[in-house]
Amino acid sequence: MEILVAKRIGFCFGVSRAIQEVKTILEQYKEVYIYGELVHNNEVMNELKELRAKVINSLEEIPQDANSKIIVIRAHGITEKEKIVLENNFLKVIDMTCPIVKNLVSLVRQKQKEGYYSILFGKADHPEVRGLKGNVDEKSLLITEKPLNITFKKVLIVSQTTMGEDSFKDFIADTIKINSFKEILVKNTICTETLIREKETLELSKKCDLMLVIGGKQSSNTKKLYNLAKERCKRTFYIERYEELEQIEIYPSDVIGIVTGSSTPIVELERVVNYLKSL
Repeated sequence: MEILVAKRIGFCFGVSRAIQEVKTILEQYKEVYIYGELVHNNEVMNELKELRAKVINSLEEIPQDANSKIIVIRAHGITEKEKIVLENNFLKVIDMTCPIVKNLVSLVRQKQKEGYYSILFGKADHPEVRGLKGNVDEKSLLITEKPLNITFKKVLIVSQTTMGEDSFKDFIADTIKINSFKEILVKNTICTETLIREKETLELSKKCDLMLVIGGKQSSNTKKLYNLAKERCKRTFYIERYEELEQIEIYPSDVIGIVTGSSTPIVELERVVNYLKSL
């Protein structure tokens, strides 16, 4: 058996930054609130909860003693209205929105002021996209995963930061093909870290008998890596914990490739590798 682990593994910068900030706060205070899941990984969230982090998923869940508590905004970001309500209720609001997501919001805002109609390639129900929608002019924004006919002639085309690059390129080409724009501004707003992991996944899946993609089942970027690997390696499995390996048939002759989502802790990767080595 040969085990090949991708070079880019574990937390990305934005996730690592957010988790470390929460842990630092918890060293000074008895508890801290998080608005929504800080990251899409159950193990990470359970660890933070054990350290006395509390999650609220809506403004209706704001505690009565919020004026003496600190709350952290998740890495995906939130709407402007939500942030204002949190600031009016909590002692302190710490915004841990990923810088790359913030840059996307700033870009759309600025270009809308310049008269551009914004087309976002992404999933309308993703937390990042919901947050962006609540920070820009919704009347000048289209969120879609499929090319659509648009009456506007001056457009900006951008992407949710965790979408696939090839899918985004196809979306751009098909959108331009079915429309008659007079002015088009295209910005690749996909996270660089996401692109690097995507390319590594493609390379590994071509030369492996079996691929393991480790990450939270709600993680958009991990799902994308799984789909990419599955296209080139039929024996590709999406796991969150090493115990799931017990259900997978693994042969001594297998060349096994391993990639992780950007919110997957290194410790879980290590457990997977140790399990494989013990077979």
